[in-house]
Amino acid sequence: MKFKILINTLFILSFSVFSDEVAIEEKISAILPPGTNIEIIEESSFPDIYKVYYGDIQPLYVSKDGNFFLYGDMFEIKSSQIINLTNIDITQRRISLMSEINNDELISFPSKNELYSVTVFTDVDCGYCRKLHKEIIDYNKLGITINYAAFPRSGIGTETFTKMVGAWCSKNPKESLTNLKDGENLRLNFCDSQPIAKHYTIGQKLGITGTPAIISQDGQLFPGYHSPEDLLDKLKS
Repeated sequence: MKFKILINTLFILSFSVFSDEVAIEEKISAILPPGTNIEIIEESSFPDIYKVYYGDIQPLYVSKDGNFFLYGDMFEIKSSQIINLTNIDITQRRISLMSEINNDELISFPSKNELYSVTVFTDVDCGYCRKLHKEIIDYNKLGITINYAAFPRSGIGTETFTKMVGAWCSKNPKESLTNLKDGENLRLNFCDSQPIAKHYTIGQKLGITGTPAIISQDGQLFPGYHSPEDLLDKLKS
């Protein structure tokens, strides 16, 4: 009997959440710009408040009836401390988006004494990306593994995009990427498995607008170039 009551209770709660999500999707979709789609609706830490992700790394906080929303930082007062829950939500969202990139899609320069592993969204025609790459040995010596994801700033289908497809599809991606960052022209290579467009789309969802953009395993974003020593200090903190 108790088991049956439990099942019925869970069903009612599930149906209630589903009904809330339907109401939220209907009302929020009506006010979003054309072509913008809701990606995720999930319960937040606050009673009767949902998080809505729609292509921006920062969520909307929406009432369960969809009639009210907030775009901004949400805070919790806990044991006389103020906790920025929006920063936590953004970090968790970054980790979730990064999980969509498989390790074999990255061009990796591993450290032999790895302490940290970061993903760097890079553009082969970006000056500071080239500067970072010239110091790859120094990052590795400090225990930092560099994993490259592609983010051609000019967009999909551009000349830079095509160059990066060539590097990822080459027989030696590490060498090809290095040559491109040295300003060399490569023979064009194409393959069905290239992830350039996928990486670019994920980068946009992460809120990346420039390169290099460095993301740690715990979801921190460090925009721009950081020297090996500076990056190590940030990863330690």
